[in-house]
Amino acid sequence: MIHFKVAADGPEPLSVWFEPLAWEVVLDPGDHLLVARPDFSPGPQFAPVFCHEPGRLSILEPNWVPGSEPGYARVWNSGGEEITY
Repeated sequence: MIHFKVAADGPEPLSVWFEPLAWEVVLDPGDHLLVARPDFSPGPQFAPVFCHEPGRLSILEPNWVPGSEPGYARVWNSGGEEITY
């Protein structure tokens, strides 16, 4: 698994989108999410894509091999509760 933290460090809320599911989580300033993603070895074609713009972060799920199970991220809020989409 690949683990990372997404934080709203600026003065404005941060909208975090998980695509292609169109699942949105809005973080208030100072808040954060913890994300665990499947490790899509053996190559970069299976890595997620991150798109950042002011006030928004999109995390695009990678393309997966046809016939295999897609591996979506697991997400926890700053209170330690797992949230799902």
